[in-house]
Amino acid sequence: MPFLSIWSQPTKTIHYLLEKRSVKLTLLIWFLAAVANAPTVVPNLLQLFELQASTALIISLFLSFISMLIGWFINAGVYYGIGRMLGGSGRYDELLWLVPVATLPLIWVAPVNYIVFAITGGQQPNFMLDGSLTPYLPFIIGNLITIGVGIFSIVVTSMGLGIVHRFSSWRGFGVIAIFMVILFVFIFAMVFFLMFFVFTPY
Repeated sequence: MPFLSIWSQPTKTIHYLLEKRSVKLTLLIWFLAAVANAPTVVPNLLQLFELQASTALIISLFLSFISMLIGWFINAGVYYGIGRMLGGSGRYDELLWLVPVATLPLIWVAPVNYIVFAITGGQQPNFMLDGSLTPYLPFIIGNLITIGVGIFSIVVTSMGLGIVHRFSSWRGFGVIAIFMVILFVFIFAMVFFLMFFVFTPY
């Protein structure tokens, strides 16, 4: 099972997913990833809308699943383009089956996310109101675990990009780094545009 082997045999798991090319397995991976991610979206929804935590959780699950399906194709395209720029030879269809690999480790963060959700009720602690760091402890611990798993996920993805594009894992990491820089610049540009051209009164 790739859900377990990703931790002990990442290279073998990558080859397995690339060879199997199973739509059902991939959709299962995205669904489980959405289940794991849903509690982290709830605080944002509760700040924007007056919802019950349980309702916000269901909506978060739906939004997470849809966004992951859309991101599946976009990420594959970005990895294809940047990889080609760095001398890779991978095909888009190969990268399409590689992208879910990065999500496999993050699925295991689900128990942590739901424990934090149960403790906080989906609410984002406010230090100014609470006057204590105690409510932040579940968030801090959860975020530290997520960061650790996320780093492992980046390592696995770098290996996968190296396999698909037929170059080193370090160059695969370079693909991810360039992608993150592009994403940062895009988000910064969008925030700048909204602040100065949309929300600024004339």
